[in-house]
Amino acid sequence: MTTSSPLSILVIGASGRTGLEILRQLSQDTRTKEVHAFCRDPAKIPDQHKALCQSIVKGDARSSDDIERAIDDSNAQVVIVSVGNGDSVAKSDVRTASARALARIMEKPQYHHVHALVVSSTGAGTS
Repeated sequence: MTTSSPLSILVIGASGRTGLEILRQLSQDTRTKEVHAFCRDPAKIPDQHKALCQSIVKGDARSSDDIERAIDDSNAQVVIVSVGNGDSVAKSDVRTASARALARIMEKPQYHHVHALVVSSTGAGTS
């Protein structure tokens, strides 16, 4: 993606460790116009990170409706997904379900201009 104008970016999973670091990094990037946070519990975002966000949206990453509302409200050109289940090693469907929810949205013609980036701190294979 090549752009000369600053971007509006939505971070899904913004209250986790990876999401918080993404918020911090984006706030220092001159290509970023606005950063919008999306998470289940906005109270989990520390005040210093809240100050970096244009908006904070409460929602479920498994819900296409919630994600679509957040994209529309933020006018996001880029969606960064950083969902996970913290330190838990228990099985979780959040990555698969959130990917499917976002894919359903991005199939719609009005969202073809939106770019998605998935960031994970989860290892692969036996790691």
